[in-house]
Amino acid sequence: MQFFQPVDQMIWVTQNLTFKEPASGEVAYIYSERSIADPDFPERREELAKLIESLDQAGARAIYIDGVFTDPSTEAADSALNTALRDLSGRAFLTYRLRPTVTGETESVRTIDVIRSGVPEVGADPGANFLGYIWESSYDIETPDGEMPSIAAHIADTDGGNADIFPVNYSFDLDSIPSMELSQASRPNVDLSRFEGTSVVIGLSRVEGYHIPGVRDVPPVLAPVFAAESLMAGHTRFVHGGLTAFVLGLLVILAGRLRDKKMRRTAYAFTAITLVGFAATAGILGWRVGVFDAVAFCAIFAIFRLRSVWKDSFALVDLETNLPSFAALEADKEVAESVPAIIVAKIHRFEQVRRSLPKELHAEYIMRITGRLKAATQDATIYLGQGHLIAWTMKEKDPALLQEHLEGLRALFSAPLLVADQQVDVGISFGVDISPSPNVARRLASAVDVAEKTNETYDPIIIADTASDEDLIWNISLQARIDAALENGEIYLAYQPKVMVQTGEIIGVEALVRWKDPVKGHIPPDNFIRQCETAGRMTHLTRFVLEEACKAGNAFEDRGLSLPIAVNISATLVHERGIVQMVSEVLDKTGFDPRRLTLEITETYRISNIDRAADILGELDRLGPKISMDDFGVGAASLEALLRLPFSELKIDRTFVSQMTSNPKAAGIVRSILQMGKDLRIIVVAEGVEDAGTLTLLRDSGCLVAQGFGISRPVDFERITQFQQDGGSDILRDMV
Repeated sequence: MQFFQPVDQMIWVTQNLTFKEPASGEVAYIYSERSIADPDFPERREELAKLIESLDQAGARAIYIDGVFTDPSTEAADSALNTALRDLSGRAFLTYRLRPTVTGETESVRTIDVIRSGVPEVGADPGANFLGYIWESSYDIETPDGEMPSIAAHIADTDGGNADIFPVNYSFDLDSIPSMELSQASRPNVDLSRFEGTSVVIGLSRVEGYHIPGVRDVPPVLAPVFAAESLMAGHTRFVHGGLTAFVLGLLVILAGRLRDKKMRRTAYAFTAITLVGFAATAGILGWRVGVFDAVAFCAIFAIFRLRSVWKDSFALVDLETNLPSFAALEADKEVAESVPAIIVAKIHRFEQVRRSLPKELHAEYIMRITGRLKAATQDATIYLGQGHLIAWTMKEKDPALLQEHLEGLRALFSAPLLVADQQVDVGISFGVDISPSPNVARRLASAVDVAEKTNETYDPIIIADTASDEDLIWNISLQARIDAALENGEIYLAYQPKVMVQTGEIIGVEALVRWKDPVKGHIPPDNFIRQCETAGRMTHLTRFVLEEACKAGNAFEDRGLSLPIAVNISATLVHERGIVQMVSEVLDKTGFDPRRLTLEITETYRISNIDRAADILGELDRLGPKISMDDFGVGAASLEALLRLPFSELKIDRTFVSQMTSNPKAAGIVRSILQMGKDLRIIVVAEGVEDAGTLTLLRDSGCLVAQGFGISRPVDFERITQFQQDGGSDILRDMV
């Protein structure tokens, strides 16, 4: 960043030269072409003493000596100067100067005691920077004796508040500042009326190398003069370069997001004009604006932008064959406007062939493939993707005609290619996107996705699902929406009764999670539950369901209903002890009786470590809840899980229950499971009861507990309590 500071200072110079204003006239200066502090010329100190007296008589408000007398001269000269300074009764000030050393530190330099005695001091800043400018000044100078105000702050009678430094503004017209050369001001009978009512700063020497905008090698005494004028004019606002760079960066990023190249370039130009306009406005207001951070940002951005353009130019062409790449297809505006079918060919055994062929034949192998494709695709433009993928477009979008065309193309590739003097077999399959979206990149990705799923034997041609862009965006952002839905109350619980088959009495409810999105409506539970598992949010969702279910159980108790509550627990969670801690914490938090809680373990075939699952479920069992195996009969691990895990209940999967009236095998399986439950002395629940006939068969088979849409759909809390208050006699009535 330091590299750009000269640019920053040149902008400040331009600001100060462009936007001039008159000085206040309350600060004046007297400069000298020779060294007044030189001890070998005592007459110069006497001359200065007489000038101080003359300025006092002319009505000067205060006099500041910008310089230091480090060495004594004659006793008479030093005494005369001290007397002249002291006679102004606190209106004359010497300078306490900080001077940089060769080591980079600062040292204190002050006037000798014989001249300084009884005369107050003010501080002076170190000298100019490496470009010869003093762009900032201090309100206070830190000395071994404590802080003292700077010349500028003392003249302006301000302490700066919490600020330490302020910018020095050079926009004041130099000709509007009262001034005079010291030897001229010391002449007899000279007119010093211009200094009446002013604070006069007297410089003891002229040092080469100090500049102000537009003028080189000016007396250093001008530095505190312009600093004082800056304070009195209120030109002390400094806009930090970091803020400028941040705003500029934000504008550049927003401009870069524009897809239209013309609009993007217009936005970049607007950003540049905005920066220039801001600098100009700051100059008018007298603000100092740090822009070198912004310039540095622009330079870095330009470098990366050029690098990106350079890379993109290479990305648009395959260097090995000079054929356009997939990136070129994505950038093709004609494809976006005409929305043709996008076809992606997957070349099977591509890498195996390339490894077998000499490197110099790789390009020829690809060109032989693309040449055969061009012969059958009406000279369409062929695009190369990564590795084994090749794409092109076709105006035809009828699935049947596309299928027929691609089958013919596959037949064309049944003959081997001739690469050099070698025959090479080519296996090819196709993925197709015919959706109406103008988003070429998304459609190409869709075609690539289905092409990767193809195989030569069973599915050589797959046409992608024509889901809308909105549906695709919804699906890929579903995980992020889940947390927001929990916070907004869009995800809630419904309760499906479990009833005694013989009497119809409700003996418990299963808490089922539901999601009603304000835009999409009801989201199928299987969809978002699976997304939760994929996104690692299943624990969060399970805690929510468990807490809400236990709260509902307490609410049922308050209504006089002692109903057990069942909650589904994904088998993916029973590999970590966190589920034990979660259940324990929820029970403690809600105060729900664990003996009325049933944890239904879903999809037990997904338990990968049954020994660990046995330990976890054993700990859960010791907390007090019942452990139930959900969906019994589905998955090869069900019997092993029933044997080794501490289940006290199992639920017959709806696959068997729903077919009892139409499939004797299903009815036989259900009866066998019911008998097994009796033998194992565990409760068996039949789920998926859809009609009265199924319920009758279950009753005749000795089933004790059942649930399903034929008994009741999942309903809200109030419907359960109302059902109980009404007596619950009609168990086959659909409660929805």
